[in-house]
Amino acid sequence: MGGAVTARIGPDAVFRNPAGLVGLTGTQFTLHHSDRGMVDVNAFSLVATPLNGAAALSYQLFDNGTLTATDPTGEVIGEITYRDHLIVGSLALPLGSSMAVGASYKLFQERIDCRGACGGAERVTAYHAVDIGYRFSPQRHPALQFGVVAANIAVGTPSDENAGALPGRLHVGLAYDVLRPFWGDDALGLHLAVDLQDELRRLGSVVPSVGVELDMQQALFLRAGYTLGDGLVAGASIGVELRYDRFDIGVSRSFVNTGFDEDEPFQITFSIRF
Repeated sequence: MGGAVTARIGPDAVFRNPAGLVGLTGTQFTLHHSDRGMVDVNAFSLVATPLNGAAALSYQLFDNGTLTATDPTGEVIGEITYRDHLIVGSLALPLGSSMAVGASYKLFQERIDCRGACGGAERVTAYHAVDIGYRFSPQRHPALQFGVVAANIAVGTPSDENAGALPGRLHVGLAYDVLRPFWGDDALGLHLAVDLQDELRRLGSVVPSVGVELDMQQALFLRAGYTLGDGLVAGASIGVELRYDRFDIGVSRSFVNTGFDEDEPFQITFSIRF
């Protein structure tokens, strides 16, 4: 969807707008792998829906690569690994029948670890932050959805006093179910979404994203999106999801500017509902 998911309900709301967890049913476990050029990401999330609300626990591992240290003769004497870890706890609650609020607490850890002789390259830095989100769908026109989230609001200071803050973000999104006012069943759906992203601490550098989803009988989903601009996330994306009984599998490909000509990020997600 090109990142245009702030207003939508779904399990991926744990990574964008926790208020979007309200509306899910049952319990869902999701595994995710993403190859982002120089960075591999592996993640899981567990979402439960007690008492009309939702609670979730998520984890992401960012593998940023490995470097080797050598002596003057070229012999390998050490290995430096760059790994980041993100743990997210989310809670979302409905406000009446048309609104929902949600919050996520994040623990993010940057790690540089060494095996052998690396000249003191080891470092561990921990950050704490929260996301606060809101979602609204008017009762008179439920095909329209609105979402907003303030992400990466710092809590305290990083464990390394020389480290910078996490990149605070403000996301505002609209989504519209085009066929819902005219098509009463779930045989066919067409969803459009628009997101605007900005820097939380310095507003004025808006990055727009657009996405479209074609849904056939809640079993086959075709998606495409585009993020405007000239940064590392700018570009197009396509994806497909198959849903059968309690199982979902989705794959997507992003055609974004990673800075490496041969790298085009690929993602795959598998989930099961209980």
